[in-house]
Formats: sequence, C-alpha cells, structure tokens
Amino acid sequence: MDTGPLGDPSVGSYEELPARIRAELNADSDRDLIDRMRYLAHKKRLRQPDITEEQMADYLALAENCENFEQWLKFRRSAKAPGASRGLLAWMLGTLAILGVLTAGLIAAIAISVSSL
Repeated sequence: MDTGPLGDPSVGSYEELPARIRAELNADSDRDLIDRMRYLAHKKRLRQPDITEEQMADYLALAENCENFEQWLKFRRSAKAPGASRGLLAWMLGTLAILGVLTAGLIAAIAISVSSL
C-alpha cells in the first residue's frame, strides 16, 4: 500500500504524477518533492478529474513557483549544474593552496641550506 505524506493512504501513487514530471524526478534525491507533488496531484485530480497531463504538469510547476512546466524544467536543470562546478572549484583551490604551501616550504629550505654554506 502506497502512503503519502504523514502516512495518509488516501494520497495517490507516484503514477498519478504526469510522465513528464516523473521523468525529471530522481526517487533518491527528490523524495520530499515527489511526496509533495503526489499530494498536490491527488488533490487536483479529486477537484478536476478530467485534467490533462500537460495541465497537471503546469499546475505542479506553478506550485514550485514556476510559470509552466518548461520553466520548471529549465530551473531544475540549471540548479543541478552549479553544485558540481562549485565542488570542482573548491577542490582545485584546495589543491593549489596545498601546493603553494609545499612550494614555499621547499624554497625556504633551499634558502636556509644555501645561506649556511
């Protein structure tokens, strides 16, 4: 039995979400978003059972503060990219900092050994 938010068994299943939305959601990383959208889709289908998939996708996008599905899709795809590049940038800066400290230490050691000759 599929239960929704707060264990409410009356909330619809994952299949109640439009296929376009399901294709973009990753069950592992978007669990809260999936639950919220399932809840909203279930409520909307109760009030408007003849809603089309496209209308439902736009409705769910609007609930996420986007004008329509296309804007929601662009927002989701652009939000994923900066996380990866920020991590890479931090890794590169950390590596450069370590190399800088090691190089400065090597130069200081060479200067000390040359000055004592």
